[in-house]
Amino acid sequence: MPDEYECDCGVDFRATQQLLEDMGCDVCKSRGVQKRMRLEQEKRLDVQQHQDAVVHLPENMEEEQQEYEEFLDGRKAQVRYPDGTVKLRNPHIELMDQDILYHLALGSESHDLVTMFGDVKFVVMGGTPKRVEQFAYYIMQEIGHKLPAGTTLLDISQYSYRYSMYKVGPVLSISHGMGIPSVGILLHEVIKLMYHARVKDPIFFRIGTCGGIGIEGGTVVISEEAVDGMLRPVLELPVLGKLHSRPARLDKKLTRELKALASAEDPYDTMIGKTMCTYDFYEGQGRLDGAFCDYSDEDKMAFLNRVHESGVTNIEMESLSFAALTHHAGIKSAVVCVTLVDRLKGDQVLAPKEVLNEWQERPQKLVSRYIKRYLQMKGRLSLDGHCGSMCVKSPRRFKLVQQESEHVD
Repeated sequence: MPDEYECDCGVDFRATQQLLEDMGCDVCKSRGVQKRMRLEQEKRLDVQQHQDAVVHLPENMEEEQQEYEEFLDGRKAQVRYPDGTVKLRNPHIELMDQDILYHLALGSESHDLVTMFGDVKFVVMGGTPKRVEQFAYYIMQEIGHKLPAGTTLLDISQYSYRYSMYKVGPVLSISHGMGIPSVGILLHEVIKLMYHARVKDPIFFRIGTCGGIGIEGGTVVISEEAVDGMLRPVLELPVLGKLHSRPARLDKKLTRELKALASAEDPYDTMIGKTMCTYDFYEGQGRLDGAFCDYSDEDKMAFLNRVHESGVTNIEMESLSFAALTHHAGIKSAVVCVTLVDRLKGDQVLAPKEVLNEWQERPQKLVSRYIKRYLQMKGRLSLDGHCGSMCVKSPRRFKLVQQESEHVD
């Protein structure tokens, strides 16, 4: 079944005019392209109103969202069981004696994953272990979650020595490392974790930092779309010697709901924008300060101005994989980043450490507002759920999982 926005030639109908002219066929230049572009332009207008924690959308945006949700409903049988629990698009997992999540140091038969994670609703991912630990303590305070006396938050994946994971009631806070490969490995195992734990309709967030394009440091950007270094909204993945393209899509409604939660009292701007995701921090992002550089400052500025004119507002290295894999799994997701530098003004991050620390808290605050509002609406605030301690079903298998996780490269 082809993607509803994708032409047979592989070009997304919502692509920029320049991309359509460069790569599009006659079909996608004539069939609904102008309509798609108008919808995207209208969507970018900041016309949302936030009243009583409800997002009121203009009529044309409601129609677009309804069309998108109908598309998702058509895929629901592939990615959900009738009760709403996550269904894997991999028939081999059910036939395995045990599924070891190597990089999380968890196993489907060594741990009681339903007891440990069955109440999860939100998965919040960030780059570093320190950042996700800070978010875990922050969200614990925001939602009023209390740990049993004499206990502390546990890094559930400490034996993997790769990622860190904390659980605060219905919230998982997990580090994803740096770059597309790292976040891709993590997402495979976290999506499988959702399946084994029988989690219903989870919502995934990525919070992090980025470089701005024409916007000042400290600005919060909610991604409406993720594109690669060639401005294509797809993740290209070689599988068995063949190149597969997976649409990198984020949930439109979730994006607008997050934007509506930005407060007028926030001493910084929050905006919706297009995010370019690269495979490299230096050459891939047009920096002049890497170990290698075969282009001039004029070449760099021409590139940055070109992507800026195409609608790109920020650059980072994870959103493409995050958007593509969550969309492929049928999981609602959003990316919220804070800019550390305006790349049109320089490559180096020069803000003081204390300023950078405060800036990095801004995406956390916005996502926590969403989680808190959701739990308030569901009457689940201050719910003392499972706090993230280990529930071992088989000590022998538990030891095996630890050993396997320690030695897998």
